[in-house]
Amino acid sequence: MKIQQQSLTVYAPYGVAISSIEHWLQTKQDWIQSQITKQSELSQTQQLPLKTLQINAFGSPLKLSFNIGKKTAVDAIDSGTMSGLNITISSRVKHKKQMYQSLLEAFMHEQLENYIEMRIHEYCMQMGEELPTKLKIMAYKRRWGSCNRRRELTFNLLLVGAPKWVIDYVVVHELSHLKYLNHSTQFWLRVGEFYPQYKKASNWLKEHGMSLQWVFD
Repeated sequence: MKIQQQSLTVYAPYGVAISSIEHWLQTKQDWIQSQITKQSELSQTQQLPLKTLQINAFGSPLKLSFNIGKKTAVDAIDSGTMSGLNITISSRVKHKKQMYQSLLEAFMHEQLENYIEMRIHEYCMQMGEELPTKLKIMAYKRRWGSCNRRRELTFNLLLVGAPKWVIDYVVVHELSHLKYLNHSTQFWLRVGEFYPQYKKASNWLKEHGMSLQWVFD
């Protein structure tokens, strides 16, 4: 059984009677309703950049301004603190909403990649670890990062909205996978050695992860 986007999907072995499934679901009604309610509440925390003219960047609000001009450009205001961002597109652009989204995501992608690359270098020195062979930033739905046997690390683009201390946890988590490609006791000991507050950061992601999502309506 899976509940996603306030929708219920039930998996059952072939041949199981529908009546049996319905009876079983009746016994789970309270739990199902509580999960749907929880997802509904969490979905209301998603960010709406085009409507609110704001998006979180490294745990702080970033004001957005969407404009029509002679040429397409993205300009940071007070770039040292990332307090604002002007996104301008040409009047010739047909699909303006999609272009605004593309430009904003590209800017946030660059900001996150630069930060994570810097932290990877710093933590690799502390951990006595060789640098990963590749760093990628992607839009994941169900994970904050990943590591494979080729020593390639991938991080979720949505992490750019989290505080830096939370991003640092994900960096240490994935770097620890370079030595232990599992979640064994040794793995968590290594994470804790170089990031003692990892439980606090992990809980922050569980509690606030939905609020990092962007919806461009």
